[in-house]
Amino acid sequence: MNESKTKANVVLVHGAWADGSSWTRVIKPLQSKDLRVVAAPIPLTSLSDDVAALERALERTDGPVVLVAHAYAGAVIGASINARVQSLVSIAALTPDEGETVGEIFYREKPHPEAPQLAPDKHGFL
Repeated sequence: MNESKTKANVVLVHGAWADGSSWTRVIKPLQSKDLRVVAAPIPLTSLSDDVAALERALERTDGPVVLVAHAYAGAVIGASINARVQSLVSIAALTPDEGETVGEIFYREKPHPEAPQLAPDKHGFL
C-alpha cells in the first residue's frame, strides 16, 4: 500500500477571533510524530462557508483524517461529511447537539459580563 495513503492527516481548525497561526505550537510536535499536519483556513463568514472551506482543505489530503477544533470550530468539524474523517478532537470547542445552532449554544446560559458581544458589523461580520 502506498505510504501516503496510510500516513494520518491531522487537520487543525481555528476558532473565531483567530487564524491558522494559533496552532503554531502544536504543528511541529505533531509533525515530529510523522503525522501530516494542516492548519485549515476558514473564512469565519458563516458556518456553511466555514464547512465548505474545511472540505476544500480536506480535498488536498490523502488517507485518514483526524479533525481537531478549538472553540467555534467544533461546530465546523462536526458538520464535516468527509468519509475519510476517522476522529474528531475538541479542544475547548463547541459541540452542538443535532439540530442546535451555534447561536443557541452561546445563549444556553447567561453570558459572562466580560464576554464579547456577538453582534454583526455593517458588513455582516462578527
